[in-house]
Amino acid sequence: MRSRTLCILAATVVVGACPLLAVAGGHKHGKPRQSCDVTSCTLGMALEATCPCGAATTHGEYVRCVAHAAKQLASSGVIGRRCRGRVVSMAAHSVCGRANPVVCLLPTSSCDEDGACTDDPSIDCVDDTDCGTRCVVTSADDCDAGNGLTADVGSCVFAGCSSPSGAFLSLER
Repeated sequence: MRSRTLCILAATVVVGACPLLAVAGGHKHGKPRQSCDVTSCTLGMALEATCPCGAATTHGEYVRCVAHAAKQLASSGVIGRRCRGRVVSMAAHSVCGRANPVVCLLPTSSCDEDGACTDDPSIDCVDDTDCGTRCVVTSADDCDAGNGLTADVGSCVFAGCSSPSGAFLSLER
C-alpha cells in the first residue's frame, strides 16, 4: 500500500511540475507520443520521493524499487511504456545502495589570483568549481583529491539538478 501511495505521489509531482506527456507528433493509432526525458529533474524528484537513494541498503533493492515505480508511472500514463527501460537503466548505473562510490563534480578549470577562470578570464570565480565542472562516479577520497564536490544525487544523470543553475556541467563516466 505504501509503495502505491508513493507512486501516486511521484506521478502527481511529475504531472504537476512538468508534464512528460508532450506531444511529439501523431501516432498511427491516434494517441500522442509521450516523451522520455530521463534526465528531467522532475522525474528525478519523483523517483527520489518513491525510492530514496540514501535509504537503499543494496543496489539491487534500489533498482527493483525504480523498476516498480517506472511500471506504475507508465501504467498511469505519466511516462511512455517504452520509457521504462531507460529509467531502469539509469537506476542500474546509479550509486544508490552501493558502499563506496559517490557522484563527484570535478572542476574543469581553476581560479587564478585575480578571481578569474584560467581557461576563460571573462568568467569571475571564487572557487575552482565556478569555472565549470564535469560529473564522474568515483570514491569520496578521489573526489576530495581532485578538489571536487560530492553531489547529493544518485547518478550523474541528475547532477545538474543538485546544482543551483546546472551551468557548466558536462557528464562523464
